[in-house]
Amino acid sequence: TIVQVFFTMRIVDKVTEITEAIANAIGSSDTSAIWQKGGLMVACAAALCACQVGVQFLASFTASNIATRLRDDLYVKVNRFALSDLAGFSTESLITRSTNDIQNIHMAFLYAFRTIFVAPITMVWSIIKLIRTASAPLTISTAVWLVLLIVVVVVLMILVMPRFNKTQKLMDDLNVASRENLTGVRVVRAFNAEDYQEGKFEVVNEGYTRLMVFVGRAVALFTPFVMFVMMGLTLSLLWITAFIINGMNVADAANVFKNSNSFVMLASQIIMSFVLLITIMILWPRACVCANRIKEVMLHKESVQDPENSKPFTEKGTIEFRDVGFAYPGADKESVSHISFKVKQGETIAFIGATGS
Repeated sequence: TIVQVFFTMRIVDKVTEITEAIANAIGSSDTSAIWQKGGLMVACAAALCACQVGVQFLASFTASNIATRLRDDLYVKVNRFALSDLAGFSTESLITRSTNDIQNIHMAFLYAFRTIFVAPITMVWSIIKLIRTASAPLTISTAVWLVLLIVVVVVLMILVMPRFNKTQKLMDDLNVASRENLTGVRVVRAFNAEDYQEGKFEVVNEGYTRLMVFVGRAVALFTPFVMFVMMGLTLSLLWITAFIINGMNVADAANVFKNSNSFVMLASQIIMSFVLLITIMILWPRACVCANRIKEVMLHKESVQDPENSKPFTEKGTIEFRDVGFAYPGADKESVSHISFKVKQGETIAFIGATGS
């Protein structure tokens, strides 16, 4: 992209020379340089296309492998949880973390790998070229439009970012409502509670919908505003250029017009690079929320752990409990205590309570 802008500026310089030559009636200028630079631009465009395809493949491969590894590690971790650990997170929340949260992280890494190097390099190079052009009115105009864009982005971040935490929690609530209805469908139908369950789901679904509509509308305003900034910047630069060249001779006017065209191209590159970075900035906070939710699961210490020095099995098909107890999560005391029994292969054991259960 940088090379394309460079050669475009050279073509503009050459066209300016031809315009000056025609205006001063000193003969026609050689246009072979335009064909030469144009051919180089076509070659650069082809090379850019090949590089972009390579970057896309590499970014997709890397992001997908990160998501796959996270999904595998999370699955292995959850398989080690006891019932009390599962109750602490809830099955529904673990499903959301294993699917939707990891998908959000995957998308953030995918966009980041695509633009994390291209956008900053293009922006820095364009800013350096703008400074070297040393046109105060045009520089001030560009800076004003960039500041306006930054202000709108900051306001957008303030409005949208807090909603991402609520989004993932509401996704958990949706899974809870769906799972309760599906796993307890017999009880729901036996008590004729379909309307009650539908009402519970509708409340959660409407809350999630309102939140996502707000976020979608806020983000949707960004694209047309960027186009407004692009067009406004171009028009302001051209208007300032017309004001400056008013009353100048042809040679000086051509030089100012050349700088104006360079400013338009470079300023457009800066804004587009900034837009790419903002896209990452919008995706990254939500990915950070999802990453923290996954981190909670991965760092959770299991309540039931294997002994450090395990002994080898000496019997086949034998189950033995030695002085064990059980308590429900949050209970003050154990429901059963000091239980010991041994069941060998082929035997059957039954536990009967005081009520016959």
